[in-house]
Amino acid sequence: MIGCLTIQHFPAWAISLIRRHDAVRPLIVQEDGHIVALNTAAEALGLDTGMTAARAAALCPSAVLYVRDAVAEFSAWEYVLERMNRITPFMESESPRLWFNATPDEIRALTLYLGASVGFSTYRSTAWMASLGASRGGMLTVPEGEVNSFMDTFPTALLARAGFSDSCIEGLELLGCASVGLARNLNKRHLNLAYGKEGDVLFDILHPTDTSAVSLFRPAPFIRKRFTLYVPCYHPSEAMPIVHRLAEKAHADLKSNIVGQIRIVLYLEGSPPMRSARLLTHPTARLDAITRFAERLATGMFAVLRQKRGRVGIERIDLELAGLLTGEMIQTSLFGERLRKLTAAVSKVHRRFPRALKRGVARPGAHFHEDQSGYTTWE
Repeated sequence: MIGCLTIQHFPAWAISLIRRHDAVRPLIVQEDGHIVALNTAAEALGLDTGMTAARAAALCPSAVLYVRDAVAEFSAWEYVLERMNRITPFMESESPRLWFNATPDEIRALTLYLGASVGFSTYRSTAWMASLGASRGGMLTVPEGEVNSFMDTFPTALLARAGFSDSCIEGLELLGCASVGLARNLNKRHLNLAYGKEGDVLFDILHPTDTSAVSLFRPAPFIRKRFTLYVPCYHPSEAMPIVHRLAEKAHADLKSNIVGQIRIVLYLEGSPPMRSARLLTHPTARLDAITRFAERLATGMFAVLRQKRGRVGIERIDLELAGLLTGEMIQTSLFGERLRKLTAAVSKVHRRFPRALKRGVARPGAHFHEDQSGYTTWE
């Protein structure tokens, strides 16, 4: 069977992971003035996607409001891929979902840890729908002979989680298709004429044929530096100079990239390696910041070792700089964020003082110099 892992409300999940947001506090993510994602605490209070940010803030003043962050989503998804790649090398990524080849028992712990939804089926599209229908941290398996019965009970409203537009969902419900399976009698031409490309995707979901095997995953580029000790070390004071030196060597290879994630792997004497990663709230290329985070990460790992295993020797230390970003990606994210903030500010002033804001206009054909430019009401 093919597995599909999906993280529902991924923009909110990514910011919650990067900002280390407390899951008890409501969190909502806005884009262009509307809510695009929220966490479980915000859902429990009756908030939903599609609301305006102003209405959501009025209904729930305690909610923390964030603007959608493409950089945070990129770093968070790289974290998911790295954790999944520890389990299986066969996976294909299409953020915020990925197809993989592994058994439910192998990924059960990771599913609960990430709060993801996982579906299994013979067909890729059915596995995708199963992951959308599963609860957070849950798994749902659809055998080959039960695909039609599963789609007959799959609510049409859940197609919103798959990215289908409101007009498509409302159109299907107006036709009496409260569940997706009821649209099976419509042929591909009917669905295409009514809903365009969404109709083609819906037809492929209702008549699945995609059973192709999952290909081998190619990890994103990262920088790895390692140091092998001829005599194992047992104390953090012995390992910290090594960590600092590895950070310097890795930073020298960073060039124009920016680091979004730092990983450390400790190869233990007579035990499996111990891994730990730190997602940076603000990606950086500064050596002092990279060294500081690497030191904190290593110190925490030694504390866990002393608590759980007592005296354990370290034979090798690996330092990895991952989630590499370019300056263009950072600038694009900042430009979009500033544009959204400016638009929101202008909109608030315009609503409070109608027709008070003006914008400049040019009149190249004006006969007099003073008439070549002027102001008009901003709409």
